[in-house]
This record gives sequence, structure tokens and C-alpha cells, in this order.
Amino acid sequence: MRVRPFARLLVPCLLPLVLLSGCMWSARNEGFTPTGPTAFLYSARTNTVMTENDDGNAERLRRQWLADALQAHSMCGDGYIVDTRRFVSNVDGRFGNGGEIVYSGRCLQEPPPPRAVPVPGRGERG
Repeated sequence: MRVRPFARLLVPCLLPLVLLSGCMWSARNEGFTPTGPTAFLYSARTNTVMTENDDGNAERLRRQWLADALQAHSMCGDGYIVDTRRFVSNVDGRFGNGGEIVYSGRCLQEPPPPRAVPVPGRGERG
């Protein structure tokens, strides 16, 4: 079997790209829990890229992820309020920067009450 010169040049160029694709990671590490029909808890992990401070790009990304999670769970179509935001560290030591940002919030509008099912009375057939 004879290898063509073009293939001999192409393989060494593509191999590093394939290997690097295995190193790709996402900074998006999150959790979402509805705590009621109009309330939720959302958490996002922090690291050296996604720091815990509440200003800047990291916080803007986390707020967008929160909006995405609410939409994925069909919650808060009319908007939401974050009641509390807190940092929960999971690193011991002076130089650790890992942990989670936990948001507790609620929807702006209450969901409609469930429809009452009429119960047939005496002498009525349903």
C-alpha cells in the first residue's frame, strides 16, 4: 500500500488538532432545583476562570445561564427576582478559589390556580 505525499503531510497537521479537542472543557458547571411552583435554587461552580466576584463577565455569564435554566424548566416566563446570592467555598486553605455561587429566587407572577373540576351533584349524571 502506497501513501500519497498529500496524506503524509495532512496527518501530522491534523493529529494535534484531534488531540487538543479532547482537552476542551466547559466552564459551565451548574445545578437547578425548583423549590416550589414559583421558586428555585440555582448554583454555578467557580474556578480560576469563573471567579466568584459579582461584577464582570463571570457574573454576566452566570446570570445568562440562570435565565437559560429557567427557560429549560418552563419557569418564570414573566421574569424573576434573585432574592439571595451567596458564595459557598469548598476549598480549604488560603489560596483556594473553588466553590459555588448559589442563587435563591422566585418568579414575578404566580402560576394560575388549578382549574376546579365540577363534581356532579345528587340526581345528576356526569
